[in-house]
Amino acid sequence: VPDSLHALLAARLDALEPDGRRLVADAAVLGTTFPAEALIAVSGRDEPAVREALADLVHREVLSVSADPLSPERGSYGFAQQMLRQVAYDTLSRRDRKTRHLKVAAHLRQAFPRDGEEVADVIARHYLDALHAVPDDPDAAQIRGQAITALVRAAERAERTGASALAATSYATAAELSMAARQQATGGQPDVGALWEHAAQAASRSASWATAVEHARRARDYHLDHGQPRAAARAQAIAGDALRRWGHHGEAREQLAAALDVLRAEPDTDTVRALDNLATVEVFAESANADTLTTEAVALGQVLGVGAGQLSGLFTIRGIYLLYAERRPEAVAYLRESARLAAQADDNFRLGRALLNLSAALNTADADAAVEAARTAAIHLRQAGDRDYLAFAIANLVDALMLLGDWDTADNELTQAIDSGELADIDALACEKGWLAALRGDVATAETVLAALDDMRASEDPQDKKAISLVEAFTAAARRQPRNVLSHARAVLVHEGTSGLSNDYSCWAWALAARATHDLGDTGAARELIALPDSYQPGLLAPMLRAECDLARARLAASNGDQAAAKSFGSAVTGLRELSTPYHLAHGLLDYAEFLQHRGNAEDAAAAVEEARSIAERLRCQPLLDRAADLTAAEPRVRA
Repeated sequence: VPDSLHALLAARLDALEPDGRRLVADAAVLGTTFPAEALIAVSGRDEPAVREALADLVHREVLSVSADPLSPERGSYGFAQQMLRQVAYDTLSRRDRKTRHLKVAAHLRQAFPRDGEEVADVIARHYLDALHAVPDDPDAAQIRGQAITALVRAAERAERTGASALAATSYATAAELSMAARQQATGGQPDVGALWEHAAQAASRSASWATAVEHARRARDYHLDHGQPRAAARAQAIAGDALRRWGHHGEAREQLAAALDVLRAEPDTDTVRALDNLATVEVFAESANADTLTTEAVALGQVLGVGAGQLSGLFTIRGIYLLYAERRPEAVAYLRESARLAAQADDNFRLGRALLNLSAALNTADADAAVEAARTAAIHLRQAGDRDYLAFAIANLVDALMLLGDWDTADNELTQAIDSGELADIDALACEKGWLAALRGDVATAETVLAALDDMRASEDPQDKKAISLVEAFTAAARRQPRNVLSHARAVLVHEGTSGLSNDYSCWAWALAARATHDLGDTGAARELIALPDSYQPGLLAPMLRAECDLARARLAASNGDQAAAKSFGSAVTGLRELSTPYHLAHGLLDYAEFLQHRGNAEDAAAAVEEARSIAERLRCQPLLDRAADLTAAEPRVRA
């Protein structure tokens, strides 16, 4: 509060009757808003006297009362000005603050069920404020213990309700207090290392990677200082998993390998967890060790009889490996079983993770099923409070909706997730926003997004690199720069040797690269691209990719004057209708129209252009509309 206002507000409070001033002081400790019952309990005065004083304070505009019939705080009191509350609080002596905070904590524990479980975080804050008010009092150790207990309960409740950031803060504060308690030789406190581990895991779920790594480091240091090498290795594995999710694969591998060196000596569930995390690094780093490690993790988990939840996680990473290895039906089977196990364990996090990866396995073959899996994954991950995986679930939902041609719904999902603030700082969703903007020809938005993807550009995860290259490729396409399109699209395809060619990024990138070679008139590059999927067995190619290959062959046939080009185009368009996306169908129709125009078949060409234009209008895709307009302008004019 500015000094000039502080004196004025203090004088206003001094003008109140002594009983009124005391009641305002009690109210200041209660908080921003409070029910009359709380003030009655804390003040120790009779109810009629308190209610009469409250009415007077409202009349004097010191307090206000909520009258909104739709508000859950209807009937609650609050300070008319927040600065007035702060001045009232500041006028209390430190000992008076302590006494009142302890009274409020006691009242909340009594007023709410199960010793105040629902408001444990508020109770913890009052104990902390009481402790900080007079830290050297003889009862400081007792208050500290009460604060730690309340903080742990608050953290546990926050985890149950999906408030991961609050859980991380509460666990970390409890760990700090417990360290102070141990330094003062007071016993009976929770294990400090375990509290730091819980804090690290909660920070990971809130996508606070640096914080998670730091909390895990503190857990490891504590365990080492107390001669607990296995516990230290467990904490190190938590750090490794956070580093992996942060995109720091090299550091993650080092941390996890070092942890496993200790944990493998006597295998247990901690060993399985660390092995699972290392296998996950190798899968997403597209390492040659991924097959061996995922197999070992699943086998060890079964040998040790780990619970359904942990086994679900092992099946998930094995399923992801199989997806990358182009063994899609096996991947789907593993991921569906993973989801079943997670549901059996009532584990929202693992269930959401299994379903989001199932959506990725399904999207290029069954986009409707992928939408359902991704939507359900988002529900469970929101309940689990894991912001990072929630962002990926929404990204997978958006990808599947784009495959179905429901771009407006995809845009709405992104806008809601980003603009609500829930996931505004997650680069993966911003990247999706940039991709959709580029597809629609909004170059300014796409380039703004690309310029802000700092964390994603620093990531070592090939998925992140492919996502950025894809947005850059479509941005270049919107600018009509086919050479840049081909360069960026090839940067996506460079990973096909390890993650396959049928994932959604590769399918979109291959089709775009093939179109760029057509725009450039580079038949040699077109043949090289076609040779890539031709090297795969048919069952390993996504249906939309097979359709795009047929279209690319039809374009080549037309450019070579092949008499069978008309038949090839007809077959390719049929395949696009059945197997690909509305966007790709529209481009195929325009390719066909261009071919028909050159053949002098203006009527059929116009029909193909009109169908493509209708799709483009529904998608609100300006590059497609521009291309349709160019072909319309090129139609021969008839004059009577």
